[in-house]
Amino acid sequence: MISMLASRLPELGNIRRHGRTRLEMLEIVRACLQEPHGLPELLATLHDYAPNSTPVLRIRELVVSAPVLAVLSDSELREVHSLLARVRHVDVPGVLYAAAGDAVLLDGPVTGLLEAFDLLAGRNARTDGLLPVMALVEHVVLALEGSDAQRDVGQGLRGWNDGLGRKLGLGAQLKALRTEITQAPVAQPAPACLVIQLTRHGMRPEQYLLSHWRQVRPGPWRPERGEDRIVALSEVEATVERLVTRAEQEWAGRPGRPVLEFVLPFHLLNRPLEWLPMASGSDSATALCLSYPVVLRSLERMRAREFHRRWHNRWQQLTGEESVECLWDTTGRRGHDQVRWASRLTADERLVSVALNAPPLPGPGGSQASLEAALRAGVPLAVWDRRAAPSGEFRRRVKKLMKGRPVELPERVQRLRNEAATAAASQRDAHAGRHLAVLFDDPHRIVDWSAHPGADPGGARGGHDDEGDS
Repeated sequence: MISMLASRLPELGNIRRHGRTRLEMLEIVRACLQEPHGLPELLATLHDYAPNSTPVLRIRELVVSAPVLAVLSDSELREVHSLLARVRHVDVPGVLYAAAGDAVLLDGPVTGLLEAFDLLAGRNARTDGLLPVMALVEHVVLALEGSDAQRDVGQGLRGWNDGLGRKLGLGAQLKALRTEITQAPVAQPAPACLVIQLTRHGMRPEQYLLSHWRQVRPGPWRPERGEDRIVALSEVEATVERLVTRAEQEWAGRPGRPVLEFVLPFHLLNRPLEWLPMASGSDSATALCLSYPVVLRSLERMRAREFHRRWHNRWQQLTGEESVECLWDTTGRRGHDQVRWASRLTADERLVSVALNAPPLPGPGGSQASLEAALRAGVPLAVWDRRAAPSGEFRRRVKKLMKGRPVELPERVQRLRNEAATAAASQRDAHAGRHLAVLFDDPHRIVDWSAHPGADPGGARGGHDDEGDS
């Protein structure tokens, strides 16, 4: 075991020998405690011996929760807390996960910068010696760049970090981090997730290539690509049920709320895939959306990189809002002017959500042109009623859904669908939640690169040309 540790950390090759197992194990632990990255390497070595055994899992808990010495004085904490409390419109989960890197974080939501700071304040130093809170402050400063209203806050945070770097002798490491994060995109957080993509098969138009990705745990977006399948639309239900069952086996033992996403071409967006049955072979089959938040995403926009800059801009605007205002579509109404509506949407980047007046279908009775305009403008959120003639209740329900933090919208949608499913039989089919479609499209969670031959296949993406078999 000492030899294996020494192959990872040469400094551990001179561990004192006693000839008695217990004493030598204590020497190994003591030596690992003295090295900056010793405990994680000890855990990795033990995992080689007995992967996922109960003792190793317990040791992992101890390593993750190892005690951290207090480095910040009370005055330093008060100063940085005061500055962070003044920060507005920053993607808190984004900067938290970017600063944490590969460190294990809690599965629960973090609602504010002060909470994120305090969470990281209890973590050990990074391998470069920097405190995780210093990395968090740097990511916040980067997020504030370009904001005149927040310039003083950014300068104050930068000065606080510089002072801490001088105190700890970490000036060079801090400078290196600044260079690194300004040249690389921020790692975006994601929940445990199953993404299912359907695209028409080029050689067999009646069939579809079904691809899927699994995000096993919450954290930076690192989905794992599964095996593709060629299916007819009639086979999608059974295939999705098998994929969800497989994903649940990987999520087993991990508390949390996984999300399901369907990446679909335009002509499939109005299909109610969230109501596909689970446990379909039994008398107790229930709809997919009762167990998971289910949202739609646009395949065409994911492949059209010329719209991605606007998409990123609007998503950043969306995540900084406390609630969302919808721009309502005017299709089918008296005086409808499609050019004026699309122009207003494109010109005002503050508009991050649209509500369609009809399903996104082609023809005079559909709102396909409106949804296409919204996607080109970068709008990440769209809702509509799948029925040809939405009820008056639909507008009231949408307004209620949009109240609250946008990142929590999928959970609010799930509650509305649960309400529809559990309504009395006479009211069930008329309930707005039964017909609500939600496109909630995060530009940081790309899975398809089949339309971009020059894209990086080593990233967390994957895909095939439509003509491909598998």
